[in-house]
Amino acid sequence: MTPETDTIETPSFCAALARLDQLARELRTGDLDERLARLPHDVAEAHRLKRILLDRSVKIREAIACLRGHARPIHPA
Repeated sequence: MTPETDTIETPSFCAALARLDQLARELRTGDLDERLARLPHDVAEAHRLKRILLDRSVKIREAIACLRGHARPIHPA
């Protein structure tokens, strides 16, 4: 890995959701050739953000279950 990839932090839930929304807006607007050129990168980023959002939502759901007293076993990350 390069030093740049070593320091990449996982965005917060809200930041990931906002970036996913921004990607969707960018795919609907602008020059078609530019959008097509960025498409592979944008799709890869969207998939990465989706995984982050799903992982975080599972943790949130488990935390809520614990607070309600219906705790499920927490799976190691």
